[in-house]
This record gives sequence, C-alpha cells and structure tokens, in this order.
Amino acid sequence: MKIVNGLLFGIDKINEFFAKIGAWIQLALIIVLVIEVTLRYVFGMPTLWAYDISWMLSSVLIMWALGYTWAMKGHVSIDIFYEKFPPRVQALLNVFFALILFFPLMYVIIDNMIPHLAYSWSKGERAIWSVWLPVVYPFKTWVFIGVALLALQGVAEFIRDLKVLIVGGERL
Repeated sequence: MKIVNGLLFGIDKINEFFAKIGAWIQLALIIVLVIEVTLRYVFGMPTLWAYDISWMLSSVLIMWALGYTWAMKGHVSIDIFYEKFPPRVQALLNVFFALILFFPLMYVIIDNMIPHLAYSWSKGERAIWSVWLPVVYPFKTWVFIGVALLALQGVAEFIRDLKVLIVGGERL
C-alpha cells in the first residue's frame, strides 16, 4: 500500500508542478495584454500577435490546471444528494462514472489527439487564420499534456475511490 500511496502522491505533485508553471504563465499573459493595450490605446499601434499569444498562453494555464484542480476538489459538482451518501456509496458512484464516462472519454480524446499532434509536428504546422502565421504544434503539445495530466489525475482519483470501496474508510 505504501507504493500505491507514493504513486498517488507523485501524481498529485506532478499536477501541482504543472499548475504552478501555468500560474507563472499568467504573468506572461498579463505582460502581453498590457503591451497590447498600451500600444493600441496610447500609441494607436495595435499588434498583430497579441491576440494569438494571449489565447495560446491562456490555454496553457487552463489545461495545465485541470488535473490539479481535480486533486484539490475545485471542479464544479452538484452535491445535493451526493454529500448525503456514505463514503462507500460516493466511491461506488465515482468508480461507476469513471468507468462508463471518464476513461472512455479520455481514451477517445487522447486517441484522436495523437495523430493530429504528430501531423502538426511533422509538417511544422502554422496558424493560417493569423496574419503572422505562428507555429501551432507547441500549442497542440501543451493541450495534449494538459489532457494527459487530467487523465493521470483521473487514474489517481479512481484508485483512491477503489480503496474506499474495497477497504472502507476515508479517501487518501
């Protein structure tokens, strides 16, 4: 059980690490937006790149925080009935919905993302909708990393719920 607990702790720490990087990326996002607003409204010289950079940076901080937010119980949930159930019933519901919804969805998403990511890297894909044609394969890569981190956290939460379901007690 120590190995499993260490694995769960490690997954939580990996998600925390990426979420902290995402939090620092907010600073870069703020700087980009301040530059854009200053150039646009003070000097009358809007940039061609600020919009694209802002959605790219926003995607990093959102995607890399998904798994960590789940670990911290920060995602929205409807607890009207769920909170009234004993821990084993909650764990049973979590395991059931993970098996029929979460894991199949993660499989479909990851399975579909991998060929697009590989194609993007192989072609040096650029954003054709933008005037300055930024490369998009880094964007697709960090979105994929965020999905993978969410899936990894899902595995950790699934194991925690299985433990409660089988052994009883509270979640780790």
